[in-house]
Amino acid sequence: MLACVLSSKKFNFSLKYLTIVMACALAACGGGGGDSGTTLNTNNSGSGNPSTPNTGNQAPTNVSFKSLNTTQTTVALSWNTAFDDTTATNQLYYELHLVEGNSNFEPSAATQKITAKNITSTTLTGLKPQTSYVAKLVVKDAQGLATISALVPFTTQATTNNNGGAGGGGTTPTNTAPQNVAFNTVKATNYDTIAATWKTATDDTTISTALLYELYLKEGATDFTPSSAQLKFFGNATQATLTGLNAQTDYALKLVVKDAQGLATSSTVFVIKTPALVLTTLSNLNDTGITKCANNTTWLNDCSQANLLGFVGLNQDAEVGRDYLVASSQISKMGAGSAGFDFSKISSTGQTIASNATAWACVQDNVTGLMWEAKTIDGGTHEATKTYAWYSTNYLTNGGDIGESKNGQNTDVFIKQVNTQKFCGYQDWRLPNKAELDSIINYGTFSPGIDAQYFANTQNGYYWTADSVANGTTSAWAINFRDGSESASYKGSAYYVRLVRTVNP
Repeated sequence: MLACVLSSKKFNFSLKYLTIVMACALAACGGGGGDSGTTLNTNNSGSGNPSTPNTGNQAPTNVSFKSLNTTQTTVALSWNTAFDDTTATNQLYYELHLVEGNSNFEPSAATQKITAKNITSTTLTGLKPQTSYVAKLVVKDAQGLATISALVPFTTQATTNNNGGAGGGGTTPTNTAPQNVAFNTVKATNYDTIAATWKTATDDTTISTALLYELYLKEGATDFTPSSAQLKFFGNATQATLTGLNAQTDYALKLVVKDAQGLATSSTVFVIKTPALVLTTLSNLNDTGITKCANNTTWLNDCSQANLLGFVGLNQDAEVGRDYLVASSQISKMGAGSAGFDFSKISSTGQTIASNATAWACVQDNVTGLMWEAKTIDGGTHEATKTYAWYSTNYLTNGGDIGESKNGQNTDVFIKQVNTQKFCGYQDWRLPNKAELDSIINYGTFSPGIDAQYFANTQNGYYWTADSVANGTTSAWAINFRDGSESASYKGSAYYVRLVRTVNP
């Protein structure tokens, strides 16, 4: 049995019907394509006031298949229980649509096989042997808003005769299950993250690029029999990163490889423990960036007695601290930067590059030991103008309130995207805490209040921190890089994000 766990996404109804084709190599999931889940109707994400949550009706969520099992003439499918903001779970309608072939389709009355309220499984009969089909699930709420699941392809099993042939006679080669099914490395890269790689399996009848790898995870330090509820990854890749785990917790992992005929081999169990959560503290702090003194009327670059007159000897900001020590050549820098700041530009592969380089992906702070995400204006993953709602399911760090998912436009999804791409060579990117984000504010400049030579494209607006507000956990702290001001803001607000990682944890 193949457990195909596919998540749904939502798109504004004014867009054309959107499909994303995905491959599934197992015979139970034929050669068809898949589309990402589509919402037929959504509303706006909220008012212009970011502190006001969206109260409009939303289409159902969690619309995805859970498992699939075929015979020669039947298919048994199950799916997750959907959720809705206004309609009770047991009042949601489920429609199952099916067509023969392996291409995408739009659900219609002609493709509908069942419709019923509050069901999560069914078995369809009367199918053709050794035939490709594709299925879709549609869930509707009481207001008629609907969400379509990702497309699931499958192939029914072949008939056999007394000679062992398939379909019409003759002989069939003896098929054996995949071999060389084993992990290469399994590492806990953070308190809530495990990264696993495995060997490329081999098979006597199925080419390596058509083998299906399934990664299962179970909390605990004992062996287990994989189930659909424990499936965390499937596909033809030989690596996966699992996030959202608990700190200081034992986990057991198993790899299952399946060939095109459905034969499977399971690896031995691998047990690993995530590390304890360590709250980040900065052992070294940057200075303010203020390098000018002032008398009662004027800002002065020269803090001499002749300029300050009666204001001399007051130990103004520009006369003490790291900014002063750098200006007076009492300490040197590893890199460069304004005032006492010491930054180095980092390439997309994690290499330190020249301070006058015109293209860089990350910025390393040589004072605090933090590496920062640089922002772009190319519309890609690191687009500077993109905003996100605050969202985290980790109970150790979310203050007791997970925030707002905003249909995937949230900080948690963004962090996972950046870590999946191994940004600047690393997979431990996260939201900065308040102290960390404060550390790169340059109070000696304005609009934006940061060293723009290194942090290009910084927006004059609020950036999220990882810290929830102690006396109101539905809010989190944000810092405005126009002037360095701070705000306790509703987690559903659309704010900018700049990710960080610790260089030497």
